[in-house]
Amino acid sequence: MDQDRFKDVQLNGTRYQIGRMTARNGSWVAMQIMGKIMPSTVESELGGITLPANRREMSEEEFHSIQDHCLAVCARYERQPNGMEVAIPVFVRPDTFTCKELEFDLLSIVALTAHALLFNITPFFAEGALGKILESLQGSSPAES
Repeated sequence: MDQDRFKDVQLNGTRYQIGRMTARNGSWVAMQIMGKIMPSTVESELGGITLPANRREMSEEEFHSIQDHCLAVCARYERQPNGMEVAIPVFVRPDTFTCKELEFDLLSIVALTAHALLFNITPFFAEGALGKILESLQGSSPAES
């Protein structure tokens, strides 16, 4: 298994596995975060992209979509009768908690969402990754038909 694809976290004595999102889902989440969660009262400039100050707030549906992506890459370690630990997904999209007690555990859900979000989008902003993406786009032009 690729060590960069997973990390383990401990919450209230329970061990969880946080996984990577697919590149497609991760990039969508990163763009949502960049466009909606950053302060909407000021104009922000990120690597040559200016985000307007009049961005709208995130709707509940948009928040749930992001949270669903985050929770879908989380698993809880459970000991099997044979003594082995197995990572069991905690959430299956679109709306199913496989670990039913987590459905009403606000603190754990917020913590798992935050861990998954940071684990998945930090590389997007780390070491100038966004700038490198933008640099690669500067020299490109639309395809001529």
